[in-house]
Amino acid sequence: MERERDDSGQYTEQVTLESVMSVFENTDLPVLTATEVAEELDCSRASAYNKLEELVDRGALHKKKVGARAVVYISM
Repeated sequence: MERERDDSGQYTEQVTLESVMSVFENTDLPVLTATEVAEELDCSRASAYNKLEELVDRGALHKKKVGARAVVYISM
């Protein structure tokens, strides 16, 4: 499937910060992994991870390491 482009020819953003935050708003638990967000948004784990990290940098989410390589994201 070909990705959509805007009027200037650039790819349109498929995963937005707002769509990631809506996953947290629509879940029973405010703690999610990048994989869970990716599954909910039907996107790659890398795309979800990048948006989650941006939200952490902006102070909208907290991040907690829970294992050697495992991380969870927590809605505030």
